[in-house]
Amino acid sequence: MLEEFGLTRTEEKVYLALLRLGLSPAADIIKKTQLHRTTVYDVLYRLIEKGLASFIIQNKIKYYSTAKLSKFLDIASEEKKEAEEKQKLAKEIINKIKSIKEESKAKPLAQIFIGNKGLKTIMSDIIETKEDFVEFGVEGKFEDELPIYTAHWAEQRRKKNIKAKIICTEGSQAPKWEMNKIKFVPEEYQSPATTLIYGGKVAIFIQEEPILIILIESKKLAQSYKNYFNLLWKIAKP
Repeated sequence: MLEEFGLTRTEEKVYLALLRLGLSPAADIIKKTQLHRTTVYDVLYRLIEKGLASFIIQNKIKYYSTAKLSKFLDIASEEKKEAEEKQKLAKEIINKIKSIKEESKAKPLAQIFIGNKGLKTIMSDIIETKEDFVEFGVEGKFEDELPIYTAHWAEQRRKKNIKAKIICTEGSQAPKWEMNKIKFVPEEYQSPATTLIYGGKVAIFIQEEPILIILIESKKLAQSYKNYFNLLWKIAKP
């Protein structure tokens, strides 16, 4: 537990010895801990710096003792304050980065992601976008690839009320998550890839090993894919 407050193993040993001995000269602490004389003096100095120990001088001899135990609460309060300040700074950094991205004219139109980390990136982006999405060519493999993450993702969708319309090929495994409307089309409409449209973006999932994802940011292209999806949706069956 003491290590959680930044104490090393040696500092912990000296502190506990001092706690048990009470007001003591360095010689008693050295004897109790069986540590080298120089090490004990160095550690006592560090404990004093951290506010966990103190000393008094009697007859020209230093006697050491542990400081008030409430110091641990002080340390915890300081760390909490630092964490809160760091969180505020993080929010400022995020806002500045967003501002820079918006100002940049060289915004990438297409990105390529590979493997499960790329899959998580797209799924996380859907949650961040907070918009409903449509998907077709689904084979129900996402849940197989990332079962735990997918369950957590589905819960985030539910909380943010992100709905989806999904078209699957007949005979494929439909992703039966909350917030989904699912329809099926005959096998002749089967797509070689899964296509997902959300927030002015088109994500194309190519089922290779590892999975390959092409993300295109284009409102015009996204609308075109939505129009195609709507045609399929009309002929698809529940």
